[in-house]
Amino acid sequence: MSDTLILASVFVAVLLVAFTTISIIANRREMKRNIDELGADRIRRNVDEELALSSDNDDIRHYYEVQAKGDPNSLAMRLIRAGYFSREAIRVFVLIRVLVTILVFVAVWFALVNVGSGVSGPLALLLAAAVAGISFILVNAVLDNMGKSNQIRYRRLFPDFMDLLIVCVDSGMSIEAAIDRVAREFLPTRPGFGRHLSIISLEIRAGRPLHEALNNFSQRLNLEEARTLAVLFRQSQELGTSVVKTLRVFSAEMRQMRLIKAEEKANALPVKMLFPMALFLFPVNLVIVLVPVMIALLKMFTTMSPGGG
Repeated sequence: MSDTLILASVFVAVLLVAFTTISIIANRREMKRNIDELGADRIRRNVDEELALSSDNDDIRHYYEVQAKGDPNSLAMRLIRAGYFSREAIRVFVLIRVLVTILVFVAVWFALVNVGSGVSGPLALLLAAAVAGISFILVNAVLDNMGKSNQIRYRRLFPDFMDLLIVCVDSGMSIEAAIDRVAREFLPTRPGFGRHLSIISLEIRAGRPLHEALNNFSQRLNLEEARTLAVLFRQSQELGTSVVKTLRVFSAEMRQMRLIKAEEKANALPVKMLFPMALFLFPVNLVIVLVPVMIALLKMFTTMSPGGG
């Protein structure tokens, strides 16, 4: 019996040692793999950041070509505002717009000819062409809506951009180095906004004045805050005032304006709620008030007996 216990103890001990060794080796391999993946991801992120901050980026070169034409309402600039910097974005958008128009035309014509009764061929073609034209316009409206959505998103990110810029300038960086550093911070988390900031950095490196680079930035984002910041930097450079003080005053005013706009929306909310409440609640209240009266009147009329002559 003792020999059996000894053998069982030895077996359990060997099993525990083997399991512990295998676990340690597996954990070390997992740790090494995670470290390698983290290093590769960091290298890939650095490469992406350097490519985004480099003039060799084909998307940024395409933006410079679009900007050189000087048409802020062109299709290429509208696509850039929507977040599409690629050269192929124009071709893809035109192809999608044409395909949507053709599909809508064919679908409406087929429905009118095969489903609709009493619709002649020329009238069906005319109606299908009208609906296809409306769909052609709606595709452009969708693109403009995407640009407006990015505009709202960038307006929410702008105070964070100002805070990071102030922190970098307070730490002793120049305004150009601060913009470059903030662009690198935004690229991994907010690639769209970081790309716009990287274009500012590239324009400053190329020798363009800061206020002009910020003015182009405001045209790309269509933000009044960025346009005001460009004007403030130009005045600061012309008058020789402190850039840090300018940034602090502008940041405080911008946050105050955000509070004012929030209060304005909050004050306008009761007026906006008046029409839905009148549309949905007033008929219900009217029914609640009138139905008992109508029931009482009906009962009274049904129980009344005609008078004797």
